[in-house]
Amino acid sequence: MIHPLLVGLLLLIFVGGLAALLYRGLLMSLAVRLLASRLSNAAKRHRLGIHFGHHEGGWIRLTLQADLRKVLSQVLGYPAEGAAYSRFGGFNLSRLYSDFMNPDSPYYQCWLGAYAVFDSESRKAFGFDAQGELVHEAALAVLEADQRLVFRSAGCSHRFPNGNAVRLKGQLEAEVREENGLSWWCIWGEADTWSAYHKGPSPGGGLRSRVYGVVPHSATHDVDDYHPLRYRGEFWMRYFPEYGATCAKFYICPSYDDQRGQKVTPQQELIVECQQLLKTIAFSRD
Repeated sequence: MIHPLLVGLLLLIFVGGLAALLYRGLLMSLAVRLLASRLSNAAKRHRLGIHFGHHEGGWIRLTLQADLRKVLSQVLGYPAEGAAYSRFGGFNLSRLYSDFMNPDSPYYQCWLGAYAVFDSESRKAFGFDAQGELVHEAALAVLEADQRLVFRSAGCSHRFPNGNAVRLKGQLEAEVREENGLSWWCIWGEADTWSAYHKGPSPGGGLRSRVYGVVPHSATHDVDDYHPLRYRGEFWMRYFPEYGATCAKFYICPSYDDQRGQKVTPQQELIVECQQLLKTIAFSRD
């Protein structure tokens, strides 16, 4: 007769292995984000806290952190130190791949995030000129840097003729808005790029490529791998002299044509949710 404790142990091992198999996408994503949160970045070096507050909806709760120093410097053409903290659609409809990679989810390819670009000895108040006037293209530069990191993780090689991953559509608009006694520049507009969606492991592999999960080849979605899309959203930007940094919070949501030629646009409920969640993002000295 098999001892009951041995039966229990074998059952526990079986259940644990089955859970790890079924939830492997979620577990791997958590591991990647935990590792990223332990690495140094500009916000940590400058003791700047970026807080997302209490969140509703289907977003991940463990924020994805990235150091922007290398990629942002490449975009700007001069040394810059920055960090980006972002959230995307979580593993709600599938435990293998996130809603960020799921065209059936309203959170598909949506981002909610914040960033900070810090002063240097030669350049201060990123995003503003010598007279303190807003430089609209600063938001686009950070979006370009962020998208290059996304493409690197997703294995997307698409670029526009100028080598960029993002191309502005029309003109950016901006106005000053008040929030909790502070004045922010709110910038909005549209930009063309490509989706990070693809089936199978990302070309090149690597641990960071697992952060969004892996869409199986058997998945039936009405989109092509790395299909074109157009982002629209809001960037709220403000220079904090006490932090020596320009801080911003943002959301972007995509529109695109599916394989049937039908236009897919963000749900209005999601846009309202994003606008409400922006109010919960805060910056502080840690």
